[in-house]
Amino acid sequence: MRLNGMQQLLSKLKELFYIPKENWMEVDKLVYGLDDYFSYDSQEIEKIRLNAIRESFSHHYSNNLFYHNYCRENGIKPGDIKSIDDLIKIPLLEDKFFKEYPGDKPKQLYEWLYTVSSVEIGKFDFKGKSIEEFLEWTEEKLNGVVTHSSGTTGKFSFMFRDDRTRKRMFYSADKILLFSIYPPKDNAHVVYPGPIKTHLTMGRWVAEGTKIFDGQHRHFLTDRKLSMDIIRIMSGQVGGMKDRLKLLLIQKAMHKGQLKLIKLLEEIERRKEQMYMITFPFQLYDLMKIMEEKGIYLDLGKTDSVIITGGGWKIHENIKITSGEMAYRIEKFFGTSRENYRDIYGMSEMNALALECKARYKHFPPWIYPMVLDEDYEPVGFGEEGRFAFLDAAAHSYPGFIITGDKVKLLEECPECGNKGIIIEGEITRMAGAGAKGCGNLMRELMVEEMR
Repeated sequence: MRLNGMQQLLSKLKELFYIPKENWMEVDKLVYGLDDYFSYDSQEIEKIRLNAIRESFSHHYSNNLFYHNYCRENGIKPGDIKSIDDLIKIPLLEDKFFKEYPGDKPKQLYEWLYTVSSVEIGKFDFKGKSIEEFLEWTEEKLNGVVTHSSGTTGKFSFMFRDDRTRKRMFYSADKILLFSIYPPKDNAHVVYPGPIKTHLTMGRWVAEGTKIFDGQHRHFLTDRKLSMDIIRIMSGQVGGMKDRLKLLLIQKAMHKGQLKLIKLLEEIERRKEQMYMITFPFQLYDLMKIMEEKGIYLDLGKTDSVIITGGGWKIHENIKITSGEMAYRIEKFFGTSRENYRDIYGMSEMNALALECKARYKHFPPWIYPMVLDEDYEPVGFGEEGRFAFLDAAAHSYPGFIITGDKVKLLEECPECGNKGIIIEGEITRMAGAGAKGCGNLMRELMVEEMR
């Protein structure tokens, strides 16, 4: 019997990213055991999440040299975590921890990785000198995936995920993005208006996660490699005329790619096929600006096409677009239902995506335990703004217990949609003293010249 489009994608999802049940840890009951990440029995899930976090904490305490000593300095051991009330005792790492390696040479990065990893990484036998070739070597060694941040602060954050963490991340991201909004139909296409030949987090995630689609149904902005050298230049570290010329070349390639994508979208519309577009808000804004200039208005709503953005709403220094306003523009230019447009919240350090519901609240999946902290890093209640922190039991190769520089307000449940999960209410901003962050901000800097 021939499988339909959705069945084929689910089958490929399991083939690429499923962990066999006999190898499950507690967190895998949530990542793989739930049909729906936003509909479940809350009391039962809370028990599993507590057990998953306790198991994860014990794993990192026992297998991570740095984190073990860090916990001992804080006077905390696995046996101290008995209930939900104890979770706040788990020592947290600041997100900037992942850029505190001593130098950019492969051997230095390897020695730092060996100290801070919670999995065995073997001996250093890399023969080259390039940091990017070293990242590729590391991926093969861990049978995992390596991503890095945008480097907007002058130094990259590196995230090394082993095979177990990699599979959890891609499996859950695909389920959230592709199966939680509107089911894929036969011949559905996935479109990403960005480069995927990169270790930059967003591009790397999309490059790997969309492999559940065949090559005829995966479409990207450009085949040009987005190297760390180009990313360094994009983040504002321009050393001279040579760097400026490199930046102009990638800007032109991306603008050319936008025009090519518009033709692709017109062809998808002509064939009456479904599209899933995953992009940064700024890139989507740029795409719609080009469409407006050319008088192009699509009608992709009849095929239940879906558009997903992530990375924040910053357009220019003094302009911000709300999710609702973006939904209006998308409906105007793409002809899709406003309900089929969603924004997501995520970061390099977290193995999960908080998906926006129809009412525009962002819901965390159940293996994430989100918290808000005050200026003294003490927890505050729901409904109060503060610094976002989280416990992520899906992180196996590094401790996923992170304090961020993001300022949020959490609610215990959504006041409108009925879906489960702790939610983010309102706008996500940066705490005072925290710098601009994220792939989206970096891509904004890259494309801004094209929009002036």
